[in-house]
Parts: sequence; structure tokens; C-alpha cells
Amino acid sequence: MRERRSWWRTVTGTFTWRSAALALLPLAACAKALPVVTAESQGTAPLASAAAGRDASVDAPAIPTVEAVADGGARTLAATDAAVTFGAGPVVVARRAPEPSIAVCAKGERRALAFEHAPIYTDKVERDGEFSARLYVGNAAKCTRRVALPLSFTPPKTTATRTVDFVAYVPPGGAFVEMKLDARDLTEANVAPGRYAITFDVRDDDGARVGRALSGNPFRRGRDDVQIATPPKMATRIGAHDDLVIPMAIENRGDTANRVTPLVVFTRPGTTTGIEHYDAPLLVVPGTASYTLRLTREQREAKKIGAGSWLVTVTTFDSAGDRMNSFAGLPLTIGSIDMRVSRPELPVRLADHALLRVVFKLENRGDTSDQISAVVAFTKPGTTASHEFVFKKDVPPGATAFEAIVDTAKRKERGIGKGAWLMTTAAFTSSGERIKSFTGHYLEIVE
Repeated sequence: MRERRSWWRTVTGTFTWRSAALALLPLAACAKALPVVTAESQGTAPLASAAAGRDASVDAPAIPTVEAVADGGARTLAATDAAVTFGAGPVVVARRAPEPSIAVCAKGERRALAFEHAPIYTDKVERDGEFSARLYVGNAAKCTRRVALPLSFTPPKTTATRTVDFVAYVPPGGAFVEMKLDARDLTEANVAPGRYAITFDVRDDDGARVGRALSGNPFRRGRDDVQIATPPKMATRIGAHDDLVIPMAIENRGDTANRVTPLVVFTRPGTTTGIEHYDAPLLVVPGTASYTLRLTREQREAKKIGAGSWLVTVTTFDSAGDRMNSFAGLPLTIGSIDMRVSRPELPVRLADHALLRVVFKLENRGDTSDQISAVVAFTKPGTTASHEFVFKKDVPPGATAFEAIVDTAKRKERGIGKGAWLMTTAAFTSSGERIKSFTGHYLEIVE
């Protein structure tokens, strides 16, 4: 497992444990060493100081802990200061917090508590691993303060929170508080393998919040490495009334099931604006499973995914909203487009002041309109540099003829003046596929 350092907007500036240790040197000088208090729910081993990036001399030995576990595997709340609660379910136990070595403050002796810095915690554990967290609670009083530390686990996009209630006694000057939950504790708290967001909170003797609750900390129990195993093998062309079928092989290389949401994005070639379609979330268990995404004609029409050429992107998001791997640029043509073009009609001689008119004749033998790009190019004989003019035209099923007009001023701006020019014409579909090109026509521009 690894420890995660979470940084919060509620903390001003950059915080590190070494800076925290330097800030606490005055307290260390007075109290010799800053004690570590263990808030118990299960387990006793403290987090390693080296892992937190601090000098081990800052910490004194942890206060001893006492374990309270009932027989028969069932744990009860009796005579304990730490409990597990979730929803309206039963209360399940952990263990009693250790008794403080310095007397607990009477009501009139209480002074301000502080909870400002982001905790260090294990953000990923194996199914049978242990969760641990460490946070600092300041205490301005000269006596010990009792604090409650509700630790909440919430699955993504739900409000079904599971809360483990810890209790700790914070000595004068403050202390680092450690919380631990082993695999059994997590299971009893209904924190099943999967993804969660953790909320850290501190409450005083009267239940009032200390500082701010720090929420949204990502946590994962078990491994759920989910990805699309191979590029989707979808058809490159479908009829206008056919369903679009996208087969996918989704692989979970971990040991824990995870919910993923497939996303398909449709983009017209040459544009950047996409149309998104999210499919229903599906549960992916460990291993490889086949999944088929299907979009009917009615569903496509509702999203304005019409006939013609498209580029398709297929991806998935896990339950935490993280994007998995993606496959982009998959070509798709909706409807039947069978475009033909005959040699365009051009003059052989053109007055320098006149417009050049090129007549394109096309035939769409399919059942779907498409926007074609007609190209007129000028090349000086003996050179390779060409000057292109592009014209867009929607071509419905059947025969279409249109006139592409090259403006005189725009022609002259490109240095296309008097003399002989080699003309090339071509037509392309909206997906960029060339229908046909024609060359070998000479045009003479005269006075």
C-alpha cells in the first residue's frame, strides 16, 4: 500500500510534514517531544515517520493501546469509545481509546482545538490490506482534550455513506492522531472492495466541528484496472435505417469489480465539435467480458447524428469518473453514398479581368446526401507549386451540376495572371475520400 498526501484548498500555501515539524519546534522545546496519540478502531501499529517525510526525533513513542474484541466474531458497543455506524444499520464496534496520561479538561479549562492540515492516508489497499490515516490536531489548553473523529467512506455518485467513529485524547500542545482499519473492520463497516471518497472530520467534546471537514479524498479497496482490451471492430458503413453496433472487449485486470460507463463521441470530419452518447453503466468483474453498444436510427436522430461521414471515438469512464483508454478516429459512414463525377467543363482561354467558371457534374447513386469538396488548382508549367480553390456543395441522391466560380481579385492575389496554366480539378467526399481527379487541361489567360 502507499500513503497519499492530499492537499486542500482550505490550507493556505504549500504544506509539508517537514514544514510542520519546523513550525512545531517551539512546542518541542517546551514539551521535549510532540506525542503521537492513537485513535483506536482496530490495529495498533503507527505510520512510519520516514514515510511521512519527517525527522523521527519529532515523535515520542505512541501511547499504548488496549484492544477490546468480543468473542464469537461479533463485536458490541459496550464499554467502548469507538464505534462503526453506517446508514440506519446496527452499531458495530472497534475498541476503547487509551486513557490519557494528563487529566482531561473540565469544561471551564477547555481552549481552542485546531484541525487545518491535510491528513496523510493510504489511498489504495489490497482486499485484505489495512487502511491507515494520520492527521494533526492542535490543543491550546494545558489539559487533555477528548475529540471525536468520524471517518466517512462514500461510493462515487451516491450518498450511501459508511462512517467509522473514532475517539482520541489530545494532550496539551496537540498531537498527531493515527487511525487504522484492518480488512475485517472495513468489511464490518460495509466498505466492500471498490472506490470511495473519504471525509475526514474532527469534533470537540460538545460535538462542534473543529476547523473544516476535508472531503472528496479518493480511496480504493482492492484492484480494478479496467480498460478496453482491443480496438472496437465496428462497421465502417451502415445503412441509414440500420442500427450502429459497436462490439467491445472490456478487461478488468484487478481483483475487484468496478462499474464503467461507455462513451461514444461522433465528430464530423474537419470539425472539432462532437456529439456524445453515454451508454448505461455496466459492472465489470475481474477478467475479460464482451459488451455490445447499440444505437438505433431513432436514438441517432434524437441526438442529430445524421447521415454522412463521421469520425467515432470510443472510451469508458470508471465509477470515480476517471477516463480509461480511448480509441479515436474510427471512420463511419451512415447511409449509402456512391458518388461519381465527370470531367469538369473549363474554358481554354480566359480574359485576365474575367471570372473563371468551372462546371462540376456529379451523380450520387446512393440514398444519402453528402457534402463534397470540389477543387480547382492552377500550376505553372514546369513547376510543382499549385494554387488551390476549394468549393463545398451538398449533393443529394441523383444528378447534380453546379458552377464553381473563381473570383478574379482572389486569383490575382495569388499571382495567377497572364500566361499559360496547367489546370487540375478534383472532388472529395466529406470524409476526405477522393472521388476522382482530372489533369492535363491547359488554360491561357490573356488581356
